[in-house]
This record gives sequence, C-alpha cells and structure tokens, in this order.
Amino acid sequence: MNYKSYGDLSEDISASLFRVHGKGYDLVVGIPRSGMIPANMIALGLHIDAMGLPDFIANQALKTRMGRKSGGQPIAAWDAKKILLVDDSVTTGRTMQSALEAIPADCFCNIDTLAIYVEPEGEQHVDMFFYSLKSPRAFQWNLFTPSILSQACVDIDGVLCVDPTAQQNDDGEEYLEFLNNAKPLFLPYGQIGCLVTNRLEKYRSQTDMWLKQQSIAYKRLVMLDLPSKEERQRRGVHSTHKGLFYKNSDYTFFIESDIKQASTIARISGKAVYCCEDNRVYTATNSASIKKGRNGYANRLFLNIKQKIVSGFLHPVKGYLR
Repeated sequence: MNYKSYGDLSEDISASLFRVHGKGYDLVVGIPRSGMIPANMIALGLHIDAMGLPDFIANQALKTRMGRKSGGQPIAAWDAKKILLVDDSVTTGRTMQSALEAIPADCFCNIDTLAIYVEPEGEQHVDMFFYSLKSPRAFQWNLFTPSILSQACVDIDGVLCVDPTAQQNDDGEEYLEFLNNAKPLFLPYGQIGCLVTNRLEKYRSQTDMWLKQQSIAYKRLVMLDLPSKEERQRRGVHSTHKGLFYKNSDYTFFIESDIKQASTIARISGKAVYCCEDNRVYTATNSASIKKGRNGYANRLFLNIKQKIVSGFLHPVKGYLR
C-alpha cells in the first residue's frame, strides 16, 4: 500500500518545487476538492495567487494580486498570462480533461497541467507530475471518502466516535449512556464496507441506533460475540477478532484507532491497516516496528481533538476528513 499523509504531501511538493520555479506562472488553479491543497502549497512557494477552478472559470478577481514582477500584475483570473492547473493525483486523466474542457473558449491563458502523484499509466495525461505512485494507494485527505470506505473495514471507538473513559467502560449503566450519546469524532462521507468493532454483540441495538443518528451508512456490522467485558479481557482477543475477520474477507483496507491493534491486525491479516492514533499505515512487513514514543505531531493533534470534543470545546463536523 502506497500511503501519503498531509506531511508527505508537503515534503514532496517542497522537494519538487524547483521544477516549476522560473516558468513564469502568474496563477495556480486547483481542481476541487483535493487539488486545492497542493495548489495552495505551490502558490505559497512561488509567491503567486491561487484560486479554485470554479472561480477561475468565472474570471473572478484575484485577492492578493501577487505574481508578475514586470508588465503589470494580473487583476482578474484571465489577466494571468500563464496558469498552472493542479490536481493531487491523476489515474485515467478524465478529471483533468474535464477541467480543461470546462474553461471557456474565450479564455486565452496559457495553461500547463500538473499532478503531484500519477499512476504510471497516467503520466501522459498531464504536462508535469512530481511522483509516479502505483496502486494500491491511499491519501490521508481522502481516507473517509466513498472510494476508500466502500472497500474498507472501519473500527468504531476511537475512529467514528471518541473512546469511552475508564469510568464509562463499566459494562453497565455508564457504558449504556456512552453508547447512546457517544461524541462523534471522524464521520465518513459515503457507505462503509464493514464496521468491525470489539463492542459486544449484546450492544448491537444501541450501536445501530447511534450509527443511524449520525447518518453513517454501512453494509455490515461485525461485533464480538462474548457475554461480558471481563470475558473479553480474559481472552484478550481484541486484535485477533479484527485481524482474522479482515484476513478472511475481501476488504482491502482497515481503519483502526489503536497503534498496537493496528500493528497486530496488519501482521495477522497480511493487509494494510491505517491507524488514526499515529497517522501511519501498517503492513505485514512493518507491523513489528511500532513507534516507541507517542509524542509525534500527528498523535498530539489527534489526542488534542479528542480531548476538546470530550470537554465540549469543539463541535465535530461531519466529513471532517473528507
């Protein structure tokens, strides 16, 4: 699995920015939505304006009027002489071609196309690309979208909602209160292939009700068929339960909340597992190399979000990671 995080994207653009320096671009145009992220990064590096494709098509005014050092600065989008049209990735080239076709015929700007990542067979569909990246691949900014989720197993606690506290996790009244009113965390866009959780089977009705309340669509819900929390802890089957199901399924990706479980699931299944806690993809080959510390930026950010949601300072937004 070739995986790219926001950090990877930033580093890859920084390392390749020299390829677009000195080419005389006045404006960077991003193809919504994923193309907007790299478009803004590139524009900042080139010290020129950026805008989305719909604003460019409408010939909107530039907000900062940065860019051309001589011959007058562009005021509106079509005043720019040379445009860099950017998307995050290209496979078949259809999206890029549709973007070009949507630009009115009376726009006479010189337009170059750029993709940060391309499939090897898609290289001919753009004027420039930074990296050739084979499938299967996944991007952090697109993890919770239909193309990934439909083929994925997804954990619930720590992914779709915050984990229960020690006090809430009593397998009794406190836990029932948690199940009914769990704080959403990363809500998806599109139908999930399969929810795989260590919640006990006896809590299926409460789990299903909460999922419906949050408008989370899924094809299947796999729970742990044990009588109690104590029996679950005694058997220690948290990772095994998930790993064996994933191994014997046709699903190609797993989104897990816990570092140790993600590592073990990857080792058992032999498939890729993304961990929200440290923003890392684990595979069978790297599952043993769990990071010793948990003080990385991604983990600090993740824990900060969880703490703010629990304390009521942050209202979760559906599609936060779209």
